[in-house]
Amino acid sequence: MKKILKTNKIDHIAIVVPDLRLALKHYESIFGLKASEVIISTSQKVKISYLNFSNIQLEIIQPLDSDSPINKFLIKNPSGGLHHIGLEVDDINESYKVSEGLNLNPIEKPVNGHHGKPLFFLHPKKMMNLLFEILSKK
Repeated sequence: MKKILKTNKIDHIAIVVPDLRLALKHYESIFGLKASEVIISTSQKVKISYLNFSNIQLEIIQPLDSDSPINKFLIKNPSGGLHHIGLEVDDINESYKVSEGLNLNPIEKPVNGHHGKPLFFLHPKKMMNLLFEILSKK
């Protein structure tokens, strides 16, 4: 039987922006939503805030500095844009093994995100030029 990457929930859609404060003000005024508090992740070198819709979160990300891996995205896309789609899984370690077996080239082994949940990314060249974050439900 063929192995599959078992997920049935899109956890979030991540957007990278050059100015988090301006982006949050823009989205709050358009959608009438209140953004979460800004989270500083020194390990990921980003500032993050969330807009919570009834069925999904928008994760808005700004690099902390030019050393942030996200800054490379902004260099290519100075106005920002869609960065990745986060998919939730029950078993992060099994999902990582399945991803390797399916030759999806996980970018790194699972690491804890700012929220404490383990996650990893699938290489966009193996996912039709989209970056997918695989994160644990727990």
